[in-house]
Amino acid sequence: MKLTPKEIREKGFNVVPIGYSRGAVRAFLEEVADFVKEVIRENNQLKDELARKDREIEELQQEARAFREALRKLNEFSETIKAQAQAEAKRIVEEAEREARLLEEDIERLWKLREKLRLDLRALLMSYLEHLEETLRGRSKSASEGHSTEDPRPAESQED
Repeated sequence: MKLTPKEIREKGFNVVPIGYSRGAVRAFLEEVADFVKEVIRENNQLKDELARKDREIEELQQEARAFREALRKLNEFSETIKAQAQAEAKRIVEEAEREARLLEEDIERLWKLREKLRLDLRALLMSYLEHLEETLRGRSKSASEGHSTEDPRPAESQED
C-alpha cells in the first residue's frame, strides 16, 4: 500500500467514546507524514543519483568498449607494420645477397681478365723481346760482315 504525506495528513478516524486523544493522533500523523515525505524525498534523490550512476556506468562501458576496439585495431596495425617490416627486411637482404653475388661474379671476372691481360702482355713482351733479339742478331751479323755502323733507326726517326 502506497501512502503519500497528503493522504496521511487527511486521514480521518471515527470518534469513539473510549479511544485515543484526537490531538495526539493528529500530531503523530503529522510526524509520520513528515517522515514519509522525507523518505520519499531521499528515495527520489537516490533514484536520481542511481540514474546518474547508471548513465556514468554506461558511458564508462562505452569508453571501455571503444578502448578495447582501439587496442584491437592498434594490435592489428602493429601486426601489419611488423609483417611489412619483415617483408621489407627480407627484400633488402635478398637484394643485398643478389648484389653480393653479382659483385663476386664481377670480381671473379676481373681476376680472370687481369690474368688474361697479364698473360697477353707477357706474350707481347716476349714477342717484342724475340723481335729485338733477332734485330740485334741481324745487326751484329751485318757489322761482323763489314758493313758500316749506321744508326739502326729508320731515317724518319732520326729527324725527331
